[in-house]
Amino acid sequence: MSQKKPLRCTNLSLLKAMPNKFCLALSLIIAVALITSCEKSNGSIGSGKFIDDRPELGEKLSFPVVSYTQSWDSISTKNPAQVILGNYEDPIFGRTNASFFTRILLSKSSPDFGEGTICDSVKFRVAYSSYYGVEGDEIGLKVYPMLVEQYDSISYFSNRVMNYGPAIADSNLVLGPRDTIDNGVDTLVGYLSFDADPSYFQANIFDAAINGASHFADNADFVKQVPGLYFTDEGAGSTIAGYFNLEASGSLIQLYYHTGIDDTIAKVFNLTFGQNFGDPTLSYNLFSNDYANAQFDLDIIDTLNGEVLTYIQGGSGVRTFLKFPYLDTLIGKGYSINKAELSFDVLQGTAGQYRFPGSLIIIQDQDTVQRLIKDYLSDITSTGGTVARTDIREFNYTFNVTRMVHDFVNDREDILPVFLAPSSSSSNIYRVVLGGGIHPVIPAQFNVFYTRSN
Repeated sequence: MSQKKPLRCTNLSLLKAMPNKFCLALSLIIAVALITSCEKSNGSIGSGKFIDDRPELGEKLSFPVVSYTQSWDSISTKNPAQVILGNYEDPIFGRTNASFFTRILLSKSSPDFGEGTICDSVKFRVAYSSYYGVEGDEIGLKVYPMLVEQYDSISYFSNRVMNYGPAIADSNLVLGPRDTIDNGVDTLVGYLSFDADPSYFQANIFDAAINGASHFADNADFVKQVPGLYFTDEGAGSTIAGYFNLEASGSLIQLYYHTGIDDTIAKVFNLTFGQNFGDPTLSYNLFSNDYANAQFDLDIIDTLNGEVLTYIQGGSGVRTFLKFPYLDTLIGKGYSINKAELSFDVLQGTAGQYRFPGSLIIIQDQDTVQRLIKDYLSDITSTGGTVARTDIREFNYTFNVTRMVHDFVNDREDILPVFLAPSSSSSNIYRVVLGGGIHPVIPAQFNVFYTRSN
């Protein structure tokens, strides 16, 4: 019987004496290594190079950024974290008017008012959350009752047209969040406090309840018949807007009343805005902006080459639009995108009383659909809510956009424009000025690190 010749490990004299099985295994390892080393990159995210056991970012490319300012159409503002009120003039951004709608709710269902009950006075108290601008300026507050039902099942946008009746409150008030009141629950809480016309509440609360109206059984029925109130600042203009918390324990409407001519005991019935657990609360912000006196002109923006400075403002104001020329040169190459960063410096000296947004987000623009880029945790269709974001650090916003770039060049094979906006734009009006892509000192930076096949 013939004997099979042993497998030889050529060019490795040291291995000649090793067992045949070991040589076979080593040959297989070398073959796999040779095949793998010649394999093309699959366009994955992550480092493909190691030097001295340390991962390297690979080759770096710096791409230009075309950035310019663009106005918002509108944003969804349903049930924001805080409502905003003010008609103020910003020295850089011009005038912004912020107003809001809120439902009012019964603090007690099926209230029992006796015959002859008269509403003597009405006191509004709305708790401050914060403020924006110069504290202590005066606003021209008006409150209007809504005439049509507001629905839970639809979205409400910042440019909504309101349908309301005659004003029930008309007061010139100082916005002073530090002017506090002890409400018996919290210690020295700041409120916007003012009086309102009792006649509206006499007709819609006391008379309606006394006459046996069925919608007082619960708040779900009540808000269909008493839709809520619209708060707006119709003053000549100020330097402040107030942020308010409708769900604070002391945010309420106090209706003072007596029953019959012989009633000498003071009584009060409370309406609330949203503290009643399980009741159908609803609020939304409305914004309008006048840029006639702004330091930028939206009608002459250079959308081809970009601008030296770009502007961002919450509350359906303006946003920074971004395009990435030459990024399409990476399409179809199968490169591994190891890291990609966008960086923007703030133009210092532009803060003053009007603070920068604490964080910005990048939103992908797909014509009719606007979504967060893939580097964030989830998709959204508006700029409300809590999401992963980039916080300001030393007058700079830096974004990790690795997954966005990978998606553009390897999966989508299409470079989409994106824009920058403050996170939770539905409930703040912060603004910031950034260096644009062609700024001579603080230009926008866009760096991509990648590896490719050898």
